[in-house]
Amino acid sequence: MNEYSLQHKKAWEFDAYDFWVRTAGTPEERASKDKEKTRKMLKQYANYFDFFEGVKVANICGSCGKKAIPLALLGAEVTVFDISEANKKYAMETAEAAGVNIGYEVCDIMEIDMDKYAGFFDVVFMEGGILHYFHDIDVFMNVMNGLLKPGGKMICSDFHPFTKISDILGLQQPTMSYFSTDIFEGEMAHARFYDEEIRKQIPKCHYRKYTISEIINSIIGSGFTLERFDEHPSWENEKLPGEFTAIAKKDMKGADKWLA
Repeated sequence: MNEYSLQHKKAWEFDAYDFWVRTAGTPEERASKDKEKTRKMLKQYANYFDFFEGVKVANICGSCGKKAIPLALLGAEVTVFDISEANKKYAMETAEAAGVNIGYEVCDIMEIDMDKYAGFFDVVFMEGGILHYFHDIDVFMNVMNGLLKPGGKMICSDFHPFTKISDILGLQQPTMSYFSTDIFEGEMAHARFYDEEIRKQIPKCHYRKYTISEIINSIIGSGFTLERFDEHPSWENEKLPGEFTAIAKKDMKGADKWLA
């Protein structure tokens, strides 16, 4: 695990389990909500799945299982990949309370065990803003491609690149030139919910934000066919773009370097 990934691990294991209990409820309470409003818990992302039953899903940076468990309740076979042991603890307890099984691998996404998972999944799915945690988007997209079976689908939903120049989501992160390629230090996503004294103790993360063209070109360059690119309004100001979702398919004929 490289240095910046270790730093991210420290940040995402800081008070994480208790944070989820405070904000999402106990695992039992969260499981009850997931069972009651299963499809609603997936928000707009449910519409990007062709079907759920029996689909093998890699939930990338799946955190506390907030999307993995609804997917499992709908019949998908979900494996979460995430860097935080505390996130895993909450997710696994919630899954048990919901009466479903999910897999959960605590690892650096760039170091997923390809001897085990190359070509294994029908869908790779990510949401909630994760691309900025990875400093080489081309390597990241190559890993995503490698996880999929030929013909498999990537559902990549993330913060809109417009957030580089405006804090339109209220995340309290620095803004910069839209075309900046700098890596910068910033707070992890939940830091703003703590009082100032605790906030100072939370380890920082090291981010790299991308432009639309960098994201699209990386998807295409890693062997995907980009099928759709949707933009969604900010939850702070519906007149501005806040998120995007890219849908891409792995080439049916593509050879996997991971399996070579």
